[in-house]
Amino acid sequence: MHKILKKNLLIIYFSLVFIGIFTIWYQLNLEDFWLDEMNSFWIADPSISFEESFQRQKKSDYHNPLLFNLLLKKFLYSTKYDPNYARFLPFIFGSISIFFFGILSYQVKKDNSFLLTTLLASLSIYLIKYSQEVRPYSLLLMLSIINISLYYLILKKTHRKIIYNYILLFSFIIISVLNYSTNPFSLIIFFSQITHSFINFFYFKKKDKTFFFLLIPIVSLYLLFNYDYLIHQISFNSYQLSADIVNVIDGLYFPRFFGSKIMGYIYLFTLIYLIILNRKLFFHKNSHYLLLLIILIYSYLIPFSYSLIKTPVLHDRYIIFVIIPILLLISCLTNEINSKKIKNFIIFLILTSTLSNHYLEIFNREIKKPEFKEIIKYIKKKNNEKNIFYYDNTESSALVLNYLKNLTPTIQNDFNFTDFNNNLPNDIKKFWLICYTPQVNFDCNIPNSKNLKLIDVKKKYLIEAKLYKLN
Repeated sequence: MHKILKKNLLIIYFSLVFIGIFTIWYQLNLEDFWLDEMNSFWIADPSISFEESFQRQKKSDYHNPLLFNLLLKKFLYSTKYDPNYARFLPFIFGSISIFFFGILSYQVKKDNSFLLTTLLASLSIYLIKYSQEVRPYSLLLMLSIINISLYYLILKKTHRKIIYNYILLFSFIIISVLNYSTNPFSLIIFFSQITHSFINFFYFKKKDKTFFFLLIPIVSLYLLFNYDYLIHQISFNSYQLSADIVNVIDGLYFPRFFGSKIMGYIYLFTLIYLIILNRKLFFHKNSHYLLLLIILIYSYLIPFSYSLIKTPVLHDRYIIFVIIPILLLISCLTNEINSKKIKNFIIFLILTSTLSNHYLEIFNREIKKPEFKEIIKYIKKKNNEKNIFYYDNTESSALVLNYLKNLTPTIQNDFNFTDFNNNLPNDIKKFWLICYTPQVNFDCNIPNSKNLKLIDVKKKYLIEAKLYKLN
């Protein structure tokens, strides 16, 4: 009977993982790239050398280490340098994340809580969003989940085979270094584990020093792999990141994490209630809940403190890994409740609201990224004019032009894409001007256009195209 039940639970688990993979796959390339995705795509060009990619990284993606863009470069080299192919990589990372959500949940609480965790992860608007975006955040989430899972295994360390323990420790070191080399905010996981280990050592009197011995190789390898990045960050002080204090105050980013203000506050108040109700479980000697609580607190406390003291760095996607403790604590702590009525009510509330919101957000999806493909389709349909100039008031034209030239296999035969300057070639009598306008109050008009006649205008979300003819 027990084997049958276990088998059925596994079938349900893998079915839920499949649902999650499908939700990421569904409309994977519905939206075009926005500027940051174009940036990663430009850096990861497989036709250029590693050194050139590195220089592009330092110039235009200075917030993040090179790891994700390097992986993307290798992936596109093995497949095809095409925006549609580029989205497959975050899709893979997101799919693996859903799988490990269930595994990690079972480590925290060995009951059927892992099914609820997997379902919530599969329906997570935030996870889906960044698993469809060519940026490092899906990789950050995946590595963070695996890192925490390996940390729990180190704490347990019950395997009799020495070789297993060595493999475990080596894996933890490598995953930790890779995680911290994906995004600097992942160091929050690192500081959380240090804090948790100190509490275990001094408060719970657990004399296992294994994790402390791992600090030296982890820090050494991290510094080795990220030396250039760290030096560049120290010397680079001409930018300001988002100080997104308003959205921190308004629900600790939960409305963004879960798709709407209503959903955000449902999850936030449910989480607070469960933490207060089960507060005694966090300071139990063998409890895994304490680490999750520390990660949750540090994910807000450290960036917020750093923003006040030095440089504004608050932004929800930088702490995407905070959805790990949120989903795990909600799922596992719900199952700790003795009252069946309260437990069933929480499960009903979370599932019905999540499913409803998922339907609205996924199957009635609002376009929130520039619609380049729609503009190109319109130009193709309207006339056979091949000359397209790109114009903006930033230094992003190289990124945008590179993206436009690779939208479809035949697009470079169909059009001539060129960065706009005031000196138009003499042989051009008619041309399209395309502007990508994410900037506030950007005016998509050619300077000194007295000799030009505006024939046609087409506007889509964040994109404006104008057909000009020389008088």
